[in-house]
Amino acid sequence: MTQTLNGSCYCGAVHVQLDPGKPVGELPLRVCQCGFCRRHGARYTSDPAGWLHITAAPGVLRRYRFSRQTADFLICQECACYVAAMIEDEGQAYATLNVVGTNLPGFDGRDGEPLDYEDETDEQRLARRKARWTPTTLVEAVPNA
Repeated sequence: MTQTLNGSCYCGAVHVQLDPGKPVGELPLRVCQCGFCRRHGARYTSDPAGWLHITAAPGVLRRYRFSRQTADFLICQECACYVAAMIEDEGQAYATLNVVGTNLPGFDGRDGEPLDYEDETDEQRLARRKARWTPTTLVEAVPNA
């Protein structure tokens, strides 16, 4: 049985709701080895069979792109929490959720799998993300956190 997982940034201006297609204990936990992710202490989960809904107060989300400019890194401008990385392709958004930045329940005490994506081409990166990340809806409105 799956359970809806709710989290938010530190100040509550960005709320996330993950509806996974499997129990939280079966969701992957990944640790990207790039400098940005290491410096933010990010640990990620995603579920291509699930759905992620991100609600942010109007004007509070900052979309940051670094390095190869292939994803938007969503950061709350109020409390500086790094929430998720998101891409859009052919009208569909996909994201990987930072369980640390959103205080998502069910991941405490788990070790993440360290991964390094440096050798990927942009095409390989897009294909991996579409295959592994969660279909996502992003709405800028006052969250119900």
